[in-house]
Amino acid sequence: MGQSGIELSVIIATHNNLPTLQKGLESWARFAADQPVELLVVEDGCTDGTREYLDGLACGGWNGPALRVLHEDNAHELVCTNRGLAEARGDLMLSWHDDMFILQPWFIPELLATFRAYDDVGLLALSRGLVFSPIDEPVVTWDDTVDWRRMRSTVGPAPLNWARLYEVDGVMRPWAVRRACVEKVGPLDPVFRPTEWDESDLCFRIREAGWKVATHGYERDGAYVHQLSTTYGRTPSAKRQEIGLRNGSIFYERWSDAIRRDHARTRKTWLRRATAAGWASTARQIARFAAGRRDAP
Repeated sequence: MGQSGIELSVIIATHNNLPTLQKGLESWARFAADQPVELLVVEDGCTDGTREYLDGLACGGWNGPALRVLHEDNAHELVCTNRGLAEARGDLMLSWHDDMFILQPWFIPELLATFRAYDDVGLLALSRGLVFSPIDEPVVTWDDTVDWRRMRSTVGPAPLNWARLYEVDGVMRPWAVRRACVEKVGPLDPVFRPTEWDESDLCFRIREAGWKVATHGYERDGAYVHQLSTTYGRTPSAKRQEIGLRNGSIFYERWSDAIRRDHARTRKTWLRRATAAGWASTARQIARFAAGRRDAP
């Protein structure tokens, strides 16, 4: 256990998104107030009243988990996440968005139990992971970086992915990582600032250091909801495509040999460490999918 009895440090970078941030923090107060959790909210140069709101909570107007407020000056997501990783007191650290809302009290206990049970899991994605495959075509355009022949989004093979964690190569936020991993390989690489491809680069460094990277669809299980959970499928702006191409090119230049070497390996799976409530919630979600009320991923 980390400092002051904290097991999990939740890092939330925010910039001018006050109503959504308030809703997100309220979900932590409702469903995790009794958990060994701290929230590190990194206020990134907000001008919409966020700083004053957070300072008020930190001064005593808060009934949720331990809360600390950190300030940056429009440093962007990667830098804010690294600030949280450096300041965190828990042995487990969670990179979380300000537009993600917890829906179930079993979520955090299961996450903690998973890392206690599986020492070889260094980082766990909570929505979807990425599996990379080598192709001979060069990376020239943004579309090349996300070509699904080269990079496939996955929650693992169905139908056992409801009950298991599945080994992957890279991840998308949210994800939880062991402090020991960050201490061994370093935080997110600032070369990827402001964001994109930084977390997959971290995953490859963690794998090179001997841990495994896994994913499980906790959002699909009903544990939390991401208000912008379809962001990955939306058409990015020209500026974001420019950044994505630059960062994707760096990533593939750095890790293409490892992708070619390891892509065909047998991928490990782990049984979820779910509570009875977690299994019951998952069963309800499976029924919803089976009834066709949601599209299966």
